[in-house]
Amino acid sequence: MKMFLAIVAVALLVWVVPYLWGRWRLRYLRSRPLSSLQKRLLTHALPLYRHLSRQQQSELESNVSLFLHDKEFVGCEGLTITEEIRVTISAFAGLLLLQREHRGYPDLRTVLVYPGTYVARETHVEGYIETTSDSAREGEAHYLGPVVISWSDLQEDMGHPEHGRNVALHEFAHKLDEEDGAFDGRPVFSGAGEGRNWAAVLGREYQRLQAISAGLSDDEETPGVLDLYGAVSPAEFFAVATEAFFVTPHALRHYHAALYGELRGFYRLDPAELLPENLQVS
Repeated sequence: MKMFLAIVAVALLVWVVPYLWGRWRLRYLRSRPLSSLQKRLLTHALPLYRHLSRQQQSELESNVSLFLHDKEFVGCEGLTITEEIRVTISAFAGLLLLQREHRGYPDLRTVLVYPGTYVARETHVEGYIETTSDSAREGEAHYLGPVVISWSDLQEDMGHPEHGRNVALHEFAHKLDEEDGAFDGRPVFSGAGEGRNWAAVLGREYQRLQAISAGLSDDEETPGVLDLYGAVSPAEFFAVATEAFFVTPHALRHYHAALYGELRGFYRLDPAELLPENLQVS
């Protein structure tokens, strides 16, 4: 009997201690205040920050603090990682987690940052034939692996929000998408009953974008709101829709009201209501 109790006690310690340590570590990293420089950089990166409530601002700062202290930033091709790079990327990553239960992208350890568009090797398999080719990229999110971002492309996106693009929001949307075990365009919902209409609404909008991309529709509004890259797959559609939701929310709400409503419910934020029409998130 004593042996049995000892085994149970050890098993509990093996499970409980790491769990409690993990919870304490998250709380500690979230509680570390941003420096005055980091707050200035956050405000510059996210004009939306000024329009949040004080409680939301505090939560976003905690998300940014967690990301800054929990993830490793690695410069590629000679790029020196500056505080501006770290805070800017952390700001967009933290924004997607605002007002949602989360563990701060637990499967992400490293953010690789290139100075500009980079070349990656792609492998395609069709039946017994395998081919490889080089592909120019602005960013990517590896399943259970690192996020890769081109810094100059992110700066370009931030400087021209009218294009409705933001490579950081795009790639971190993929990291949210993977939390259920697959890149499938359906992220994990927090509460029972949430996302009830998600598949129907996003499926309809995805097919609409596919028709536009294939030249089978005369709808001329969608290309100006949703990047046609979203027609590649449901996962890319979710990432592209996330970009538009935060970067050009008024246009998305006007032309895709149902899609906007689903994203508003998932992200628990209404950027079109918070932002003046002449001011975007980045």
